[in-house]
Amino acid sequence: MLDLAVLGLLKEGDLHGYELNKRLKSLVGGYANSYGALYPALARLERRGWVSSTAAVPDIAAEPADPAAARRNRRRPAKSKSGRTRKVYQITEAGEDHLLELLQEDANNERRFRLQLAFCRFLPPDRRLALFELRRAHLVSLQAMARRDPAPPSDPYVRSLFQRDQQRREHDLAWLDQLIADERHNRQSEAGADLTDPRSNPFNDPTDP
Repeated sequence: MLDLAVLGLLKEGDLHGYELNKRLKSLVGGYANSYGALYPALARLERRGWVSSTAAVPDIAAEPADPAAARRNRRRPAKSKSGRTRKVYQITEAGEDHLLELLQEDANNERRFRLQLAFCRFLPPDRRLALFELRRAHLVSLQAMARRDPAPPSDPYVRSLFQRDQQRREHDLAWLDQLIADERHNRQSEAGADLTDPRSNPFNDPTDP
């Protein structure tokens, strides 16, 4: 799931490792992470060709007035205040393709689905709708399994947990139904707009006054 989070954030824009780590923690619901996990993941993504990195370019306004010193600075990688070289990470074309694959994986995992939803705008409309319907089918299956279970536990606290789970599934199903309805409505609106656009009518002559 870290790959999905990192690639999704880099799809939004290039980031330094430090800023990327901050953005990971601010994702929907928070994404527990540490430098110890992030940098090995970035190195692995780079080896696979899904991410590339470049040395940060120094701010021109901060360069020395001495032209010779400025040229020497350009030849050196940019460094942070700690003296370490700073790298800016970018998603590659192959990384964008892999991100689309990750966004369309099964929606059975709650945490992964939250990340998929956070970046689902990068999916084509039909794939986005398919993701929502896949998640809904999974929740319906869980509801059916719960209803086939024997009588609820006699312990009131355990029973309350079962009731809470059922209420959450019902709430999530209603929420997904609304997401699906909105997605279908948006697609119909876009299709209607295409039909009313004269440029989309093959029998319309754009040169005809």
